[in-house]
Amino acid sequence: MRRSTHQRGYTIVEALIGISILSIVTLVMAGTFLVGIRAISNESRVIAADNATSGASLSLVRDLSSAAAVTAGTINAATPMTLTYGSPAITVVYSVDANLNLIRTVNGTAQVAARGISNVTIAVAGCYATVTIQPSAVGATASTLNVSNRPGGCF
Repeated sequence: MRRSTHQRGYTIVEALIGISILSIVTLVMAGTFLVGIRAISNESRVIAADNATSGASLSLVRDLSSAAAVTAGTINAATPMTLTYGSPAITVVYSVDANLNLIRTVNGTAQVAARGISNVTIAVAGCYATVTIQPSAVGATASTLNVSNRPGGCF
């Protein structure tokens, strides 16, 4: 048998160079995907926080505007807030449960007003109340609402 002088295939050096180039391209692509995943994750936290504060603000503003009296304080897991309004009297109690849900209890019937709320702070100055809703999402900023122009007069 005769041996051919022209052998086909890659040398070990060529194979190592090819694997090195492939590894560098793979690392660059993985870095790009990680940046995209972080951006999507941050955006989803912001959206979750916006949804939480939006849901909380709807019922809070309505109840605070209608309440006969509002006291300043913080609504959290340890401290609920009770509001009364209307004739016959309607009693509304706001609290935050262990799952960070803002619970609105109307005349003994509880329902979730918003999910993902760590606390709600209410400050009263004259005829105006300022409500600060703190979402539980990491890095989420608090939303501040102003309640005024009550039909029944000042708090």
